[in-house]
Amino acid sequence: MKIKIIIVGNGFASLFLIQYFLAFAIFPFFAWFFRHLYSRYEITLIGNGQFIYFPAIPEFITGKKNKKQMTIDIKPFLKRRNIRFINDVVTDIQQGGRTVITRNGSYENDMLFMGIGPAFLKNDIPGTEEHTFSPCDGPDAMEAFVNKLEALNEGIIYLGFKINKQDGFVAGRAGQMYESAGLLDYALKEKGIRDKFEIHFFSSNIDPEEKGGITDRLQERGIILDYGYEPAEFVKGGMLDKEESFRKADLILFSPGITGPEWIKTTCLPVSIGGQIEVDKFGQVKGLKNVFAAGDCASHENPPPWVPHQAQLRSQAAAKNMQAVLNDKPATHTYRYELSCIMNLENDAMWLHMASDDKPPFWNLFPRRSKKLIAVKNLFERLYLLYLKYL
Repeated sequence: MKIKIIIVGNGFASLFLIQYFLAFAIFPFFAWFFRHLYSRYEITLIGNGQFIYFPAIPEFITGKKNKKQMTIDIKPFLKRRNIRFINDVVTDIQQGGRTVITRNGSYENDMLFMGIGPAFLKNDIPGTEEHTFSPCDGPDAMEAFVNKLEALNEGIIYLGFKINKQDGFVAGRAGQMYESAGLLDYALKEKGIRDKFEIHFFSSNIDPEEKGGITDRLQERGIILDYGYEPAEFVKGGMLDKEESFRKADLILFSPGITGPEWIKTTCLPVSIGGQIEVDKFGQVKGLKNVFAAGDCASHENPPPWVPHQAQLRSQAAAKNMQAVLNDKPATHTYRYELSCIMNLENDAMWLHMASDDKPPFWNLFPRRSKKLIAVKNLFERLYLLYLKYL
């Protein structure tokens, strides 16, 4: 009898898990043929079937990327791997992870992987939902921001972020906001109207005396740094300070802190102080057998304070440990902590990188600052989307 594995969610964490869990992951025809002849597993993925390449969303500001380009129907990808797809929304997990309940049914499993993505702490600052836009809300929200930007010929624009630090690591989208600020400056200069706009960058999570490469790039572009600032409330036409003084803003792009989806709190899944699924260093959900999680829905165990969620490395470790557990072996595979991304400023670029083992990205083959990094970033994007579409 085949082992039933359920994967919940179809974002980066789930797709990386599939990549590392299945043999011959990049040879789909042979894999499809082999798994139809023989497979120990009956794998089911529950999600909406639409993968969004979120790292490219800030580039909507320059018009070089759009929703259609960055959205992939992953059902053919799953079919090539003999994975059953269920278009549904999970609402509960019960029986120690063995029962997955959706809006339209329930499904039993022998092993469960949670890659459901994040929720955002929009209630931290009143008015966030009503008066700000966020790249974290996806392509539609970013396109709405761009449409409003295009209607302005002058004005004041604020960009900022907040991080949820309750679980001891960077649960937030600082990188996308830095990139958005640089791309906004570039887009306005291309239109010849940059001098008619004030661009402010704010976050209560940044020390007012912060120095470094990112700060230098923002200052070079004339972006006003409101480091250390957090509004008491977003309101129509701007923001209110704690002293109730008003700051005018014609447009606000803001990324709230990351937490786990609200519905997980009523399930059998353990929830961290920060509202995320509690996992150990092997990717196992604490206290539950044969349940794993990775990506933006999951916490870290004893992380360094600078680390983000890191979907790829954690999913890789989880895949190896799932295979070990299914072969009656203990989970032993951990993952290295890493923050690594290319920040595209259109007329410049930086490779932001930190790692717990101090290894450089790609053996230091690429410079840490160069406009040429934009081509490298675009290459990574094209290769990954090509993999999802055709391999």
